[in-house]
Amino acid sequence: MVDVELDQDYYNRGIFVRRNAHTPLNDVADILDGIEDEADKLLADLLAILDCTEID
Repeated sequence: MVDVELDQDYYNRGIFVRRNAHTPLNDVADILDGIEDEADKLLADLLAILDCTEID
């Protein structure tokens, strides 16, 4: 078994990063909602095109 020694600031750095992670990630949900809306529009347009070009 390997004995690992962590420096004194290991946990403090981790806590700091987790505490501040919410700021950069704050807009992710809104960005993903926008992408989903755009994908839905593209899919609707594609389905409309496919419906118009079907061979009977």
